[in-house]
Amino acid sequence: MKKKVVVMLAGILALINLNVANAASACSYEQQVELGKVASSVKAVYEEASEKVDPSLYAPTNETVGEVVLYRDYFKIIFTNITKDIYVKVMNDYNEEVKFIRYKDTTDGMYTLNWYNLDDVVNFTYEVYSSDETDCRNEKYFTNYLITPMYNEFHDKIICEGITDYLPCQKYITVKMKYSEQFEKINEYLEVGKKEEKEKEENKKWYEIIGDFIKEHKVAFIAGSSIIVIAGVAIVVVNIRRKRESVL
Repeated sequence: MKKKVVVMLAGILALINLNVANAASACSYEQQVELGKVASSVKAVYEEASEKVDPSLYAPTNETVGEVVLYRDYFKIIFTNITKDIYVKVMNDYNEEVKFIRYKDTTDGMYTLNWYNLDDVVNFTYEVYSSDETDCRNEKYFTNYLITPMYNEFHDKIICEGITDYLPCQKYITVKMKYSEQFEKINEYLEVGKKEEKEKEENKKWYEIIGDFIKEHKVAFIAGSSIIVIAGVAIVVVNIRRKRESVL
């Protein structure tokens, strides 16, 4: 009986909360459900990009820049599935800038935000709200997150040559480390690699020695094997004969 009462109370409370949510919104329950679906379909991804820059911007004022082509890397943060019924509020923990993206700013519901600050790992938060096109504007329906990695200064250094697949040497990293800590990790990885390579080389030399020995003493080795086999057979035959003689 107590269980039935608890279940009934839980159901009543759920209905009360639902009604309060509906009462607080100018949109009907059905409209809210639809807005929730539309809002949750908004996605954000990033991709690496590169663009040509003016070399004079990076040269001293008294220095003439020749035929130099410079490029800089950046991230394209792409938002998709934005409709007239919603808008997106984008925030980050790098410079605390706030960006609002409305359908009129998009190209068929897609918007690209260019991000040039690659010196740190950045956490983006994007919230989706109902727009002025609805009966319940400025209501938040969805929140999601995106993390962009930082450029790794070790990536193109000599110490990372040949091991750029190793996490502390990859072009972009999602964990910010102190310079000394990262340098130490790379050195440890290199030391382990050297040790494994040395062991591999020693094993290789051992096999080479055996191989060379077999090549140099091929006839004697085969002859020796035949003698051993023949001797073994002879011993077995003798033993069998002796056993038979003892039985008789």
